[in-house]
Amino acid sequence: MNSDVNPPVTKSQPKLAAGPLFVVSMWRSGSSLLYALLNKHPQVALMYEADLLLLRPVFIKPKSLCDWAERWEFWNQAFERHGLNSDDIPEGISDFPTAFAAAHQLYAQRHSATIWGDKSPNYFDRLNEMADDFPDARFIIVWRNPKGTANSILRAASLGNSYFSRKGAALCGLLGYAVFKKETERLIARGKPVCQVNYEDLVSDPASVMAQVCDFLDIPYENSLSSLEGADRSAIFDGQHHANVKGDTIVRGPRPELLSREFKEKISQYVNLWHRFYCAAWPPYPSALADTPPNGDLLAKLTDSLAYKLFRIRDRVSPIVFSFIPISLLRRYRKSKRRRRAAGNAAQSGPVDSGGDSCAATLTSNLRVNGEGRA
Repeated sequence: MNSDVNPPVTKSQPKLAAGPLFVVSMWRSGSSLLYALLNKHPQVALMYEADLLLLRPVFIKPKSLCDWAERWEFWNQAFERHGLNSDDIPEGISDFPTAFAAAHQLYAQRHSATIWGDKSPNYFDRLNEMADDFPDARFIIVWRNPKGTANSILRAASLGNSYFSRKGAALCGLLGYAVFKKETERLIARGKPVCQVNYEDLVSDPASVMAQVCDFLDIPYENSLSSLEGADRSAIFDGQHHANVKGDTIVRGPRPELLSREFKEKISQYVNLWHRFYCAAWPPYPSALADTPPNGDLLAKLTDSLAYKLFRIRDRVSPIVFSFIPISLLRRYRKSKRRRRAAGNAAQSGPVDSGGDSCAATLTSNLRVNGEGRA
């Protein structure tokens, strides 16, 4: 044997970032666009609304019964959507941080990337919980004009998305902004790395915003990041409400407005209140000069607050139930639901809402595959 023959060269995996990256916005506020652009970078491979955090209750179960991977896949096809297989995850994992890291790091490694993590609006009120689990985590926060967010929620509902068709969805998206802001402020106070960008700036000048993001992540900016052409959107859920992000052109023009006059006034009142509290610095859009309405009556705000809290309680209860009901029963439920839909007997879970106060919805309407509300 010739000792001078060189052994085959194997490509080593790049060193992964110490902690995950979370891209978070309120629902329908531009985080999907940022995800699509950022994931074009060769050093970035984020999962799309994998949302394992929502199934955290499953990790309460004893190790021998902790079927988190099977339930996660059944919940939102996280493995399938990202070209992964649950069999590739090491056996015996029974705690949330280890499970999260194992799956998200595997996805990054498959793409020879160093930056791993998740993009999801469902972290908006749990940012600090994730920071506790992952001390080295980094966060990119996407803000949008609350009026644009509410209108986009209603447009998604009008296109048939049952999650956003629930009565009160727009109200909950509005009040969630204040919670999101407080979570972000607490991250900053704790010294966590946070980059804040605006959806309006992203669509009007994507190159500048993406350069800002790359600088935050300490990776080189590439010109291709300012365009959707060539972006991998395979992990994004189906649905007409995702048509824009799945196109090749960043849509910049105004959208059809579905908000009622009463709800537009409510949005203006809350924005005016927030501008007063934050000295016109937040929210960045619209400008403080455009806000002149009164703050509204206290009773209405108390009613809004109660409705929002009930909705969030409902949101927390649904994954808890999902985490413990036998999967065999969940499969039967899903098959039954699909048969009803195929027969044309099931209508939308609620009427298209123009911003009503109620956030009530049935529990069973949420025992389904959800990806920012995937029906």
